[in-house]
Amino acid sequence: MRVFPPGANLAGITKRPDLRAYHSGDLSIWFGTYSATDPNPSNTEIVLSKYLQSVWVAFARDPVNGLINLGWPLYDPAKDSLVQLGGFYNQTGTLVGPSKYLDHTCSSLDILGSVNTQLNNLLIPVA
Repeated sequence: MRVFPPGANLAGITKRPDLRAYHSGDLSIWFGTYSATDPNPSNTEIVLSKYLQSVWVAFARDPVNGLINLGWPLYDPAKDSLVQLGGFYNQTGTLVGPSKYLDHTCSSLDILGSVNTQLNNLLIPVA
């Protein structure tokens, strides 16, 4: 499951809307506390929050079949089974697609780590 794809923008839940979707930026949507940062939440934020909370409840009640009962596919990297929430084309529900787009990013982590090491070596002064 992927909560918010890159580019998702729920500007009302963050003080940094320029960051768009980022880790933990969606917690207020999951817990329904978005009104703490946005006194006038959008209908999209309210509906998505209620849906995500129903997802948690379904999973907690039945970890094996709860999400399947909501219509989610069983994850299979060879099939369209990656569930995206809060995406551009369906901001208040799910969009199911191929996992290769997310997996491709993860497969590049070793390259990103190498670049990070090289940059650190350039930026850290030699004693």
